[in-house]
Amino acid sequence: MSINTYSEVLVQITFLESKKGGRSVPFGQGFSPKLILDGNPTEFFTELNIDESETLFPGDQTKLEIKIKGYPGIYLHAGASFDLLEGSQIIGSGTIMKLIK
Repeated sequence: MSINTYSEVLVQITFLESKKGGRSVPFGQGFSPKLILDGNPTEFFTELNIDESETLFPGDQTKLEIKIKGYPGIYLHAGASFDLLEGSQIIGSGTIMKLIK
């Protein structure tokens, strides 16, 4: 049995509303929050695959592809939960839906 590593995944994310600690402004392409997997203290830099014409707002729930940068691949599995951070503040949380590559 082989174990594969991944750095690109499809996720379901809920971004926190600003009154619950989320961002206070919308965001789009180029936004790169950090990701922390449930039960793992390591913070990973990410690149969210947001279409250049799309704008996301605090409180939105969406499916996105995420690339985890700076690592050749990490051990992930569908169903794993994570938080998204901006600085030390949690701005969203989600679940890995599908492993891409």
